[in-house]
Amino acid sequence: MFKIRETKKEEINMNNYENVFAEEASKKTQKINTILKGSKLTGDININYDLELSGEVEGNISSEQNSNIVIKGVCKGNITTKEGNVEIEGEMLKGDIVAGGDVKITGKFNGGMVKAKGKISAHGEFTGKFESNEIEIGPNARGKGELLYKEYISVAKGAQIEAKISQILEEQKEIKKSSDAKVINLERPVKEVSRIA
Repeated sequence: MFKIRETKKEEINMNNYENVFAEEASKKTQKINTILKGSKLTGDININYDLELSGEVEGNISSEQNSNIVIKGVCKGNITTKEGNVEIEGEMLKGDIVAGGDVKITGKFNGGMVKAKGKISAHGEFTGKFESNEIEIGPNARGKGELLYKEYISVAKGAQIEAKISQILEEQKEIKKSSDAKVINLERPVKEVSRIA
């Protein structure tokens, strides 16, 4: 006969409960600023926590913190976050994005420049200049502009883009000549040969 070992349900449930509790506690301590659909703000916004914008803002959004910014509505201005990520699900018009993390565009970006330390992913419509370590253009992307990457770029089959693509090379250090440096000629001396006909 086989013996079936019984597990203690309380131990399993407590372990799962502790994991769920820790996840819920971290979600509760994370604060999110929300601007609801139908709201319209005019002026600059400085945030210390994450921002989810479903309304409309005419002005700049900035954060000196590790704040993530999600635009589901319309933003007419610049977005700057020191260490956070930016996601455009709605529309961004006439502005630049500077992010310390990643930038993801699934909506419309009709702005100037997107500069990210992480990765730029474009799966929606865009017009402008992208500059990042890594750029990913998805299969549903439509756009035109300039793509500047340091390490990696990918353009998926199906994407319709008109872009100038360039790799950013690390700056080369200039070597200064010191005043007491000697010039050494490493060329072989050429002998003159006379030819008699």
